[in-house]
This record gives sequence, structure tokens and C-alpha cells, in this order.
Amino acid sequence: MKKSRFVATVMSVGDEEEFRKHRREIADAAAASHACWAVVLGSGTGQVTRSGDDGEPAGTAGPPILAALAARGVVDAGIVVVRYYGGIQLGTGGLIRAYGGTAAAALEAAPLRPARLVRRITLHIPVHEAGRVAPVLHAAGDVQTVDYTADGVDYRVEVPAADADALCDQLRSVTSGAALITQSDSRLA
Repeated sequence: MKKSRFVATVMSVGDEEEFRKHRREIADAAAASHACWAVVLGSGTGQVTRSGDDGEPAGTAGPPILAALAARGVVDAGIVVVRYYGGIQLGTGGLIRAYGGTAAAALEAAPLRPARLVRRITLHIPVHEAGRVAPVLHAAGDVQTVDYTADGVDYRVEVPAADADALCDQLRSVTSGAALITQSDSRLA
């Protein structure tokens, strides 16, 4: 007797486009009956959650995968569960258990790291200040972007939320007040 086979891939993602790209790659490579998925991006009021059943009956695949992510409190991650159809109808309950159980088992085996509270800081400084500011930013957190403009340099950095105010004070001091600083709300990352 043949049975369906379910294979899950768990991935860390930074945004929806990155997840869509990975999801398409997995679905294309799998050549399977279904590649159902769920993703959780961000936290708090800005959190984005999405899921898809990829041809399975509505609500039998994507939502159970999403529930597995929620149960573990996972953020900035997605799961794609590929089903290789084995010829046996599982029914609604069977599909929900199979997709949710596969996602939960994959999360159990995945090397998860604890989320940390971070704050994004955007900074605009005159070009002549870049040499003093860059080392401070790299030591303080994760520099995500550096853009050179006609009138200065724009940085975007994520730092532990507890360190954000001190970093902003240090940046104002280093630039003698020339830095234009904007802080975002704290989020889990």
C-alpha cells in the first residue's frame, strides 16, 4: 500500500520576497503534488503572517503549518511542506494532522535561536563623518545598508533595543550633532 510522503523545509527569511523565491525553488525542485507553506515575518503590531494550501482543500495545509510556527513563537521564518501523493485520500482531518505534524517535527529538529528585541536606526550624516561613524555602527550592531547620496551617507543598522538610545547619544557626540537619526519601534528578530 502506498502512502503520501511529507517533507518540510524550514528557513530563516528577512522579507516576503525572499520567502517567495525560496518557496518557488523548493516547489520547482520537488516536482510534487503540493508545496504548502506558511511564513511569519516580524513581531508585534507589524507582524505579517501568510500561508497557502497549494491546491489542497482550503485550510487543511497552510493554517496548520502556520499554527506550528505560532506554537513555537518563531519569527522571521517560513516552512514549505511538500507532499508527494501516494494514492490514498487522507481526508480533511488527516491532511491537517499531516501538514501540522510535519511542520512541528521540522521545527523540533531545526536549529532555532532565541529571538531578541532589536531596534532599527537610520542615520544620515555628512560624508566627512563616515570614517568616524562606520566603526561605531559596526561595533554596535548589524549594519544592513550603506547608501552614498549627493549630500551624505545613509546607514541602516539594527541594534539590541536596550542599546539603541546609548548608540544614538554616541553618534550625536561623534558627529558633533550633525547626525540625523531616526529610530523605529522595537521588534523581535
